[in-house]
Amino acid sequence: MKPLHLALLLVLPVSLARAQSSQPEFTDPLALLRVVSETYAANPDTFHVESITETVSNNDLHREWRKVYRTAIKGPNNLYRIETRSPFGSYIQDSDGKNEWVYLVEADIYVVRPLPQRWPQFPKLMVGGNNEISEAWNMRTFLEAEASGYKRATMLPGETIVVEGKSYPCYIIHVTSDDSKTAGNQDLRWDRTFWIDKSAHVFRKQIEHSDSYIVVTRTVHIPFHQDATTVYPVANFHPQTSADTFHFVPPSDAKEVAALEPAWNPSPRVPTPQMVGKTAPEISFTGPDGKKIDLSSYRGQPVLIDFWATWCGPCLLSMPGFNRIYNDFRSRGLAVISFDQDSVSEDATDYLARHHYAWTNYHDTKAKVSRAFEDDGIPLTVLIDAQGKIVYYEWGGDEISLRKAITSLGPKASPTSPPAP
Repeated sequence: MKPLHLALLLVLPVSLARAQSSQPEFTDPLALLRVVSETYAANPDTFHVESITETVSNNDLHREWRKVYRTAIKGPNNLYRIETRSPFGSYIQDSDGKNEWVYLVEADIYVVRPLPQRWPQFPKLMVGGNNEISEAWNMRTFLEAEASGYKRATMLPGETIVVEGKSYPCYIIHVTSDDSKTAGNQDLRWDRTFWIDKSAHVFRKQIEHSDSYIVVTRTVHIPFHQDATTVYPVANFHPQTSADTFHFVPPSDAKEVAALEPAWNPSPRVPTPQMVGKTAPEISFTGPDGKKIDLSSYRGQPVLIDFWATWCGPCLLSMPGFNRIYNDFRSRGLAVISFDQDSVSEDATDYLARHHYAWTNYHDTKAKVSRAFEDDGIPLTVLIDAQGKIVYYEWGGDEISLRKAITSLGPKASPTSPPAP
């Protein structure tokens, strides 16, 4: 098997200035987890994260060990590189800003396509090794949610650990399934221990023990135990990268193919283009203060709407661009609002506050508003002109085309500052 070559780049220590200054010791585990969550929330536009997970699954008659390597590097704009190694295959998925490449190492085959609007474009059939690509890309988002997901936690004595040859003084926090803010499956019990870097305030190690069962039939459930240890050798949110980091050159003997997986779901869920040109639906919704608001009350000014959820990875990755648009156009008469589809409104409220996103957000109870807009998948961005007509209805994240659509509405929609490069 050919080795998987990781991209070469210069990695700066996380929060170097903070590491060099004296810091107070944390004694409150929830306060520490809040800081960790804020660390992962900072500057989500660029990041470089890596993890190595070893898992042992067993019951009385079965035992399985596996190891998975994950790397995700997000550069400026639409540059990215994702690399994974697992028992089911090793992958590289890379964007140079113009094309997206996906290379299956063991088979020595690859696909190349113009950069899709919904980048990264993950395999349609998410099984085996190709599922790890999505897991790697969403690692930063998942760890932010992990740190903010507990109502109780226990602080244990700290220790210094070694991860990939480097020593890290760490806090140690222990939690169980009963400590989670989200009520889970009572048949799945787990406990987790986190080693948190005292200097960088990021996860360096996690051990999870879980007990569940394998469903064989409706009446036959086989007990199942799993132990997973994950280390995080890289957690950098201001990586210095070069163009070479995102420039993929296939091996000379590699073969280009049309697809890496079987045809699946030939009609994917996409925004319905027929919504453009229609009058926005007559709907009402409830504001954070409990007051009823009619969408038509915005008539007379253009309205930009984002449909999203904290459990939607692409939604969160599109947020920085949406925030830039909010900051550039809000003083020019553009109303900017969003509707979250979280199960509880507090999840969205906490996320927006953590990232300092200041537009008005509404909790879309039972997806009432999104159904009125024929929402067939999130993130979804909708732009309504001052007369109430829908002029833009697209998958979220395409900042360039959205800026053009806003600017086309007239002088009032001109930005207060030039777009970010």
